Amino acid sequence: MDTRTVSDDYWWQPATVALILARQEYLGHTVNFKTYRKSYKQKKKLQRAPSEWQIFKNTHDLIITQETFDIVQRLRENRRKLTPAGAPNLLAGMLYCADCGRKMYQARARSRKRELDYFICSSCRKARNGCTSHSVCNILVEENLLQSLQSVTAYAREHEDEFVAMVTKKSKASIEKTLMEATNIDGKVSDERFARMSANYGDEQKALENRLAELQNIIMQERDCAEGANRFLAQVRKYTDIKELDSEVVHEFVDRIVVHDKQIIDGKKSQEIRILWNCIGEFVPPKDSARRRHP
Repeated sequence: MDTRTVSDDYWWQPATVALILARQEYLGHTVNFKTYRKSYKQKKKLQRAPSEWQIFKNTHDLIITQETFDIVQRLRENRRKLTPAGAPNLLAGMLYCADCGRKMYQARARSRKRELDYFICSSCRKARNGCTSHSVCNILVEENLLQSLQSVTAYAREHEDEFVAMVTKKSKASIEKTLMEATNIDGKVSDERFARMSANYGDEQKALENRLAELQNIIMQERDCAEGANRFLAQVRKYTDIKELDSEVVHEFVDRIVVHDKQIIDGKKSQEIRILWNCIGEFVPPKDSARRRHP
């Protein structure tokens, strides 16, 4: 017969910790309408999509900071198997194909030499008519990432005011562009479109409502990006000098890495690698405005 002790009631199970790390309530927010019932006669609850939740922010004291919460979500989302040496893959889940937008998966060299490991576009493996089978070596990405991270953090640390101004200006331009593309610029509606809207008012109304919600979400994201410069600076201040990459540094600073296919320029192979940073998106310091290319 199993014996139960008082300490068992206070044992932190992995599932309990995972639940805490995934709930926005621990950020100090109140989250409503996460579930629903099809009918009052049914007891079974169904889960709503996160986009349908109603979130009321800062209603009580927080336990987890937003920065820690975001890092944890990225770490949990990008969990992957360990390398043959038993170490976590720093780039797992971070690389995306520039052509099809899908993730790039890790491939191991037959020789098992780490310097030959590479990432390859996932869609080229799943369909004959998928993306091109372009790849990129792990070491090249890591070298590019470390150099870019050192450059961006150094600029942000040494030129805080200029850094904030550049990020804010970029975000403002992005908001204006999004609104211009998503709305009728002069506010007019053609007779033909008006006739279609009148004939299919219900469908058009629903489509417009969905589009409005989408636009509001985009604008909120852009505004968050404008405010993200200060959050990025707060992260920079935590590190006096980044000399090597580790899992915490990568997931704290990097949102994603976009890899382009190789090209032949002046008889030499080159490959563009773009880094999108957390909070601020793509950013290249003025002294290094040209995107780095690797042979």
